[in-house]
Amino acid sequence: MTRPYLVFDGDGELVGSFPEWEAAHTWAHRRSAEPLTPQPVQIEDRVGRRTWTVEGGSCRLTVWRRRVEYGYCVEERHPRIVALRTHAWAS
Repeated sequence: MTRPYLVFDGDGELVGSFPEWEAAHTWAHRRSAEPLTPQPVQIEDRVGRRTWTVEGGSCRLTVWRRRVEYGYCVEERHPRIVALRTHAWAS
């Protein structure tokens, strides 16, 4: 079984890997809430070329393309990703 979702602390240390997105996302929000955790916590999906940056009860999705896409979530009982905003461009 592969574990494509890698979770990193703000200092770049790999702190977890997960086979499913929901498990990685929930765990990253919990990790981010720990007082001694270096911020921001990031979830990387290197196959899907996406990074979620988790900080302060919210997260931001960055899609690795020439045209950058962002999405945000707000901390909920069961965190989830909301619709993408596609107005930002990378140079």
